[in-house]
Amino acid sequence: MEKNRRALHYILSKSDAQLTDTLHKTTRAFVNWCLENQVKQVVVGEVEGVQRNTSCKKKQNKHKKRSARHNQKMSQWQFGRITSYLQYKLAAEGISLEKVNEAYSTQTCPVCGRKKKPSSRNYSCRCGYREHRDIHGAKNILSKYKYGEFREITSVEYRYLRVA
Repeated sequence: MEKNRRALHYILSKSDAQLTDTLHKTTRAFVNWCLENQVKQVVVGEVEGVQRNTSCKKKQNKHKKRSARHNQKMSQWQFGRITSYLQYKLAAEGISLEKVNEAYSTQTCPVCGRKKKPSSRNYSCRCGYREHRDIHGAKNILSKYKYGEFREITSVEYRYLRVA
C-alpha cells in the first residue's frame, strides 16, 4: 500500500512540474510577443470565483446543475498561476497588467445589449452582429476597460498566437 502511495505522489509531482514548465514557457512567449509588438498595457478578465460551487453536494439554489466533468475542470483551473506569472514577467519588461470584471462578456451583444449564451464557436445576435466567440469576449473585456460598458469595437486584423 505504501509503495502505491509513493508511486502516486511521484506521478502527481511530475505532472505538476510539467504543468509549471508549460505555464512558464507559454507566459514567456506571450511577453515576448508583447515586446515584439510594442504593447505597453495588457488587459485580462478577472475570473475569480469560477471554481466556486463546483462540489457535487446538493445546491441551495435551483439553478441548472453542471456536469461532474465541468465541475472538475473548473476546480482544477490554474488561472491564478497564469495571472501571477504574467504579472511579474510583464512588470519586469515595463508592461502593465490590468484586470477587468468579465461578467457577461461572452453573453452580451455590444451593439444592442441583448444577453444570449453562445451555443457554438461563433456568437450571433438577432440584430445582425456576428463574431467568433473568443474574439467577441476579448472585445467586450477591452471595451469595458476603455469605456466602462460593452460597446462595439472594430478590429482590423486578428490571429491566434500559437506556441509550437
